[in-house]
Amino acid sequence: MRGRGGVSLVEVLVAAVLLAIGVAGALSALVGAARLRAGALLRESLADRADARLSWFEGAACSAPDSLIRADGTPIEERWRLTRDSSGASLTGEARAAVGARTLRSALAARVECP
Repeated sequence: MRGRGGVSLVEVLVAAVLLAIGVAGALSALVGAARLRAGALLRESLADRADARLSWFEGAACSAPDSLIRADGTPIEERWRLTRDSSGASLTGEARAAVGARTLRSALAARVECP
């Protein structure tokens, strides 16, 4: 007497486990990609913020008084110091943002000679 054709319960369980492993791997890859994208966007925002401060500094350095700029509120925290001396002005500072347990930084130091 021949047995019935088809798949056994063991084969179904093995297939289900393999499928679950594949789905878990795909979801893990998607989560990792999303995390990397968020970090890249934040790094881009930090660079844009530093570039905006540098553009402002190039235009206003010689006429602006010494100042300390602090900006909080968004995920990006900024600290910039503008100092002047007899020959020019200097801008130093950084923009920071927390990504999970890591802190991303964009530091900047620039000097402009004033007439």
